[in-house]
Amino acid sequence: MIRSGSSPTAALALTALVAAAASFAMHHVGPLAAHVAPWAVLAMGSAAVAAVLVGSVLAPREAAAPVVMLSGRPADVARLDGSTIAFCSELHTRALPHGFFATLGSRFLSVYYRSFADSPHAVALIATVDGYPVGFLVGSSRARAHRQWVLRHCGFRLAAAGAVALLAHPRAAIRFARTRISQYRRRLLARGGDTSGGAGPVRDVAVLNHVAVLPGTRGVGAGRALVAAFESEARAGGAQTAYLTTLDGDEGAGAFYEVLSWEPGPVRPTADGARMQEWSKPLDSGVPA
Repeated sequence: MIRSGSSPTAALALTALVAAAASFAMHHVGPLAAHVAPWAVLAMGSAAVAAVLVGSVLAPREAAAPVVMLSGRPADVARLDGSTIAFCSELHTRALPHGFFATLGSRFLSVYYRSFADSPHAVALIATVDGYPVGFLVGSSRARAHRQWVLRHCGFRLAAAGAVALLAHPRAAIRFARTRISQYRRRLLARGGDTSGGAGPVRDVAVLNHVAVLPGTRGVGAGRALVAAFESEARAGGAQTAYLTTLDGDEGAGAFYEVLSWEPGPVRPTADGARMQEWSKPLDSGVPA
């Protein structure tokens, strides 16, 4: 299992707080108030032990890269459930570090992936080899319906988890304030003034949000199997077209999607300045227009 811990800033701050509180309390309680040397040494030693214990719990855990031993069997694909959400969130931080959500830590990502697992409009899949998870995919067969469902049922949890993550990750908070607050405000204002509801039905589309596999398992077809299963579920959900974005150029997965018959689209910059290319694929669901 890949692990990621609290941010170094939060760990250091809480460790310093415990050390200061312990030393202050011991200095002003009982015989320590008389500045007796042995008791003063005991106070400093106890404070140091307390600080080390707190720091060992809160300090980030940098796990070694996973070692994968394959049996040669192809990957199996199943629905993502609660037992594999931690795997998804932790793999996300390693395999998709360019995205903003990766900077918020695995705790926020766990809440985020739970929203996909619970949504009736989402496609949430896990790939396994011999029962061990090796990759995941999340998306939606009806992107607009999924987004509305998440806002109604998971909005508060996501907002609370995001706020805690921003407090624990000051650099992410600065990045959020610099690149996203105004963007989100514009989106909310646009939705508030949207009057398209009376202009007739708007076709919903499928969106593939994230897919990642462990590097050592890229020869077992896990990525292909996950994308094929996503396309099948999206088609069954009535979508006629699926969309995704990936990093432009060699850093992205465009060559992979091209082999799978996805079609390249426009390239646009993100709020962080990264260049993302849109890809799409007709699903031929047969649903009448």
